[in-house]
Amino acid sequence: MNLLVSAAALFALLLQVPKPVPATFTGTFRGLESGHLVMEVEGGQDMRMFVTSSTKFVRDGKPSKSSQFHDGDPISVDAERDMRMNLVALRVEAVPAKAPKPETEKSN
Repeated sequence: MNLLVSAAALFALLLQVPKPVPATFTGTFRGLESGHLVMEVEGGQDMRMFVTSSTKFVRDGKPSKSSQFHDGDPISVDAERDMRMNLVALRVEAVPAKAPKPETEKSN
């Protein structure tokens, strides 16, 4: 009986575990290497995260393939941690490049 009560209590606790909330990272696409996405983030640091068969690639709001991403493309990545605390990319989206600010003429 105690085993049944313990199992029921454990099951109830597992149901209450909150689902992970993805984090969003922005940076520059650097490539795919051995099942990892490599992106450069602010400060010039490289960030690596796993890519799985369920990772979605998006370009211009439409589903895309990883092969359509090139070194230097600005990207936004939604990622979460797996059971071993590794970062796993859920969604990789190409972000339109920001237009340069127009220079204002100096008046003399």
